This record gives sequence, C-alpha cells and structure tokens, in this order.
Amino acid sequence: MTGQLDLYVGIHKGQRGKFFEIARKAGRMDHSDQGSLGRLYEELVAFREHMRLHALLEEKFIHPLLSERVPGGARKLEEDHRVINQQFDDILTQFDGIRARPAEPETHGELLLEFYRAWNRFISFYFTHINVEEESVQPTLWKVCTAKELADTFRSILASQNPEELKYNLQIMLPAMNVYERAEIINAGRANIPPQAFQGFLKLAEQILGPEDWTALKPKIGL
Repeated sequence: MTGQLDLYVGIHKGQRGKFFEIARKAGRMDHSDQGSLGRLYEELVAFREHMRLHALLEEKFIHPLLSERVPGGARKLEEDHRVINQQFDDILTQFDGIRARPAEPETHGELLLEFYRAWNRFISFYFTHINVEEESVQPTLWKVCTAKELADTFRSILASQNPEELKYNLQIMLPAMNVYERAEIINAGRANIPPQAFQGFLKLAEQILGPEDWTALKPKIGL
C-alpha cells in the first residue's frame, strides 16, 4: 500500500475476478443446458455494460488529466478501449448465436469451446491493458497531479454513476479485495456519499461480504 489514492486498484481487482469467474463457468458448462447458457448470456451482457461504462469514465475523468500533463499520454489507452469494446461485442454475438442454435451435440460443444478460448484471449488482451494503467499511468498521475486533484477525480467518478451502476461495481469489487482495501473503499464512500445513501452503501456491503468477512471489516471502518 502506497498511502496514495489509487484510481485503478479496486475496480481492476473486481474486473479480474469477474473475468476469471466467467472463464470458469464457460469451461465447466454443459452446452445442452439452455438455462445455464441463458444465465451466462445475461451475466455477459451486464458485464459488457459495466466495461463500457468503465471505459467512458476513464476517458471522461482520468484521461483529460493525463493528457493535459503528458501530451498524448491517453491516446493508446483510448485505442485499446475501442478494441476492447469491439472484442466484447464480437464474443457476445458469438455466444448469443450458440444459444439461438438448435441443440446439436456435434457442434454445440465445439462452439462453446471456441467461446471459452476467445474469452481467455480477451482476458489476455485486457489484462495487458490494465497492467499498463497500474504500472505506468497511475505512478505518472501521482507524479504530475496533486492529491486533491486525484481525490476530486475519484469523487467525480463516483458522482457520475447511478445507484445500480455503483451496486454492480461493489458486487464485483468487494469479494476480490483484501480487508484493508475494503476498509479504504468504505471510508472513501463515507467521505463522498450523503449520510443516508452511505447507510445503504453499508447494508449492501454487508450483504455482499457475508458474516465472516463483514465481522473482520467492521473494526476497520469504525463499526
């Protein structure tokens, strides 16, 4: 832990967890089970919407700050975003095609296997992208921005999301974080969310984490 505000660590942990979760489900899935295929499709659609929003928020709030201080510093990141969005659309279209086809044992299994492989290729590309953000962009932001500028950026990112978007983020982030990171995000919420909304934030966090993890977290957030 650096003690400095990291704009990427929490959300990227959550995304990595979700990518791996989907990979495991796809690898284990029975291609003849239409119910499971439908549930995974809905999960993919929700995750795609999250990924699109995540890229938009970076481009709206983080990239202008970076580009102002480092000319051209966000160009490759935004090129990657266009590729990421297209790859996700292509993979989702392929998976929807699997769902729509009549059950054909000789083809369904191979199609689902190709989805699994494509998803893991997508993971490889996306993880390389976020590694650049973590290992290069964030340290650069620490050097060229003040702590207040980064805190204001974080608050703007939070404020621009509706309750359902924030809920989804918490659902993927909290299970993937350690107890200190969970405390950090809860305390950031306390500082940036109106008191009534923060109480709902706490209740949601308790539901997501479950009794054991919530008990471990409570002393670190003053409860």
